[in-house]
Amino acid sequence: MHISVNGQLTELNGSAKKTPRLDRVLVDLGYRDRKVAVAVNETFVPRAAWADRLIESGDRLDVVAPIQGG
Repeated sequence: MHISVNGQLTELNGSAKKTPRLDRVLVDLGYRDRKVAVAVNETFVPRAAWADRLIESGDRLDVVAPIQGG
């Protein structure tokens, strides 16, 4: 299954390929404990909904980390 992550084509492997929930996809992509915001196909997905959001082939994920500054 192929998805786009921050504009880069990515093939899902491991647990995310078997059960393509957003939370598992993010772990497989290396975002396990990071504070990030995620949009799937340009729609924000709250962290509380990650385990319920299924990812399909062709989906576009935008993963954004907060930036400190002032």
